[in-house]
Amino acid sequence: MRNFILILMILTFLSCDTNNQIELDGNWIITEMTYDGKSVFPKTLNQTIRIIYAGYENSESLTFKVADSTITLPGFESEKLKTEFTFDKGKLKINSNHSNSESELTNKIFSGTYDWSFSNIEKTLKLKSDKTYINMISQEKVISDAVDKVFDGF
Repeated sequence: MRNFILILMILTFLSCDTNNQIELDGNWIITEMTYDGKSVFPKTLNQTIRIIYAGYENSESLTFKVADSTITLPGFESEKLKTEFTFDKGKLKINSNHSNSESELTNKIFSGTYDWSFSNIEKTLKLKSDKTYINMISQEKVISDAVDKVFDGF
């Protein structure tokens, strides 16, 4: 019986996916977004530098900085908006309650508490609140895939 319990404990430990921990830091390219069930897409004004990736030409991104719990949101016909987020009890909360009238739509769309799902293999992150759904891919993954394609022929 003791051997059975030991084997069961080892199998339980091995089945835990320790690599499935989400690493939020960095840029996340938005691949799909809905608000109130309608497809929406941010359009940030006055971007000085914009990196374009093949397959994601018109895409915008969210930038998480875990060290100070800030997130930079793309604008909806407005400038980017830097605000705070919290990650607690399996929920991600974006606190974008800025009183800037130019960012009103951005605040309305992004503010809220999100359930999230993360794929470590595909490096995708899905956020879903009561009104907003955001599907994203890690910029790091997009760059890695592009580099892999370059070296596939060698």
